Parts: sequence; C-alpha cells; structure tokens
Amino acid sequence: MKNITLWLEKVERFLIDHGGSELYYLLKAMCEAKKINFLDLISDASKGLGETVSEDIAYMLDQDLDDPKKFEGAIFIFGDSEGFPMPIELFISLIHKVSEAYIEAHPKDKDSIEFYMNKLRERYSK
Repeated sequence: MKNITLWLEKVERFLIDHGGSELYYLLKAMCEAKKINFLDLISDASKGLGETVSEDIAYMLDQDLDDPKKFEGAIFIFGDSEGFPMPIELFISLIHKVSEAYIEAHPKDKDSIEFYMNKLRERYSK
C-alpha cells in the first residue's frame, strides 16, 4: 500500500494546509481502492467530470450537475455529507501541485498529465 500512495504523501501536508483536505482524502481513498488512477481523474476533470471512488466518496464538477450553468466549484461528497463548493481556481491549483508529485513518481506519464492539466486550466478559464 505504501508504494501506491507515496507520491500522494509528499503533498498531504500542502493539501491540508491550503484548503484541500477533502481533495486529499478523496485521492487517498482513490489510491487505496485502486478503482481509478490519477491519470484517469485528471483526464475526466479536464472534461468537467468528477469521480465516484466508492458508494460514499465522490466529487462533482460542472458536467455532473443537472444544470452545469449553476456550477460554483468542485463539490466533494463523503457519506451523506456534501461540502461547500471548492472554488475552481483553488481546485486547479491543488490539482497542479498533486500533478507535480505524481509526475515525480511516474515520469512516463508527464506528457499526459501536462496535457490534461492544460485542458483543465483552459476549460475553467472562461
């Protein structure tokens, strides 16, 4: 298990200290469940799609909403609890920081991660 989350552990404190604790716990659950990987997550995020890690852990972006025009930010869901929307600018900056740690641990994915990170920025720069 340690090898699976080693890259994430490098940014744990940063995420928690900078308003990204929900993102950290979602990513940790994602790694532990081995259901999806970070490359899939960032690819989907660049299309405005969140992820469901398990029955009670998920996050949503604009394309997950019935009315994407009412999108206010990334929404994290843990159990029956839905958090306040995380401003998309914060979400993008935190994902960027996570991307750097992921690339360090998985250098072969660098081009793909950077491609999807750019698409994510472009999507929400409007």
